[in-house]
Amino acid sequence: MAKQKAYALGIDLGGTKTLAAVVDISTGEVVASARKRTRAEKGQVFVAQRILDLSTQAIADAKLPDGGIVAVGVGAAGQIDRKAGVVVDAPNLGVKDMDLGALLGKQFGKSVAVGNDVEVAALGEYIYGSGQGYRTFVCVFVGTGIGSGIVQNGRMYTGLTGTAGEVGHMTVDAGGRICGCGSRGCLEAYASRTAITKAILAEIHHGRSSILAEDAQHQLKEGETIIRSGLLASAIAHNDALAIEIVTEAADYLGYGLASVMNFYNPDCIILGGGVIEAIDLLFERAVHRARITALSAPASKTKIIRAKLGDFSGVVGAACMGGEAAGYTFPMK
Repeated sequence: MAKQKAYALGIDLGGTKTLAAVVDISTGEVVASARKRTRAEKGQVFVAQRILDLSTQAIADAKLPDGGIVAVGVGAAGQIDRKAGVVVDAPNLGVKDMDLGALLGKQFGKSVAVGNDVEVAALGEYIYGSGQGYRTFVCVFVGTGIGSGIVQNGRMYTGLTGTAGEVGHMTVDAGGRICGCGSRGCLEAYASRTAITKAILAEIHHGRSSILAEDAQHQLKEGETIIRSGLLASAIAHNDALAIEIVTEAADYLGYGLASVMNFYNPDCIILGGGVIEAIDLLFERAVHRARITALSAPASKTKIIRAKLGDFSGVVGAACMGGEAAGYTFPMK
């Protein structure tokens, strides 16, 4: 018998975009959504208002029956105090001690659950996406930064301090490029879309030709801070040598990171997601190849590496499910 419909608001707060959606958590269906660029450079007050505006729009567009949403869930990039509902520190968002629990609870009068964005996306993939059928897996999402979430024996694993899964901050080049976290040589400084953008712009500045030169510069002048995945994919499709070179290098570093995950954690599966993974086959395929030839033979031959099924909605579906679960909703496989 089908479960009774229940609706929750899911919010995915990332360094590039903010997406709010009303989700039927009995099926994982996104009923209505609203998105805009986060514009973190405009400050914390602006970001907070953007979250409220998009959330209100998504709920209005959903035209829900009486009862409306049962809960709110948020996945935010950065370090999260889950009990307090606070984003403690998020370098890619430019926010500190942002009390999303209080902000959204006051606005909508519902319980609010807050988690790390990729941890929340992993939950969405576990319940309604590529993680179905796996009990232990790691989700790695490549975007403005690189984050990951861990499902262990059917439950989210967050570690002693709630920061387990910071794959983007494993060291892949000791003393190398400086990362947004302040350390040097982190995977995020080599394989994120931010890193790809910096590398391409540096080469263009030093005289390299690329069909990205004009479009990327125009995009950045318009206020965007990183090159869009679609532009990168188009450049590669047109055999742009610089784009292919930089994305290949990023894919190799990502593959080294994935090999370390396979060797150390030995999961059933690694799920790769994020806009740049969705858009660029070269990045996904090269990273998988590099991981398999770098990892030890046993995990390399057994651990599956697949793309996220829910695409752009992994975060909001997972956030809505997290909010619903915190409010007492139960899912069959959990």
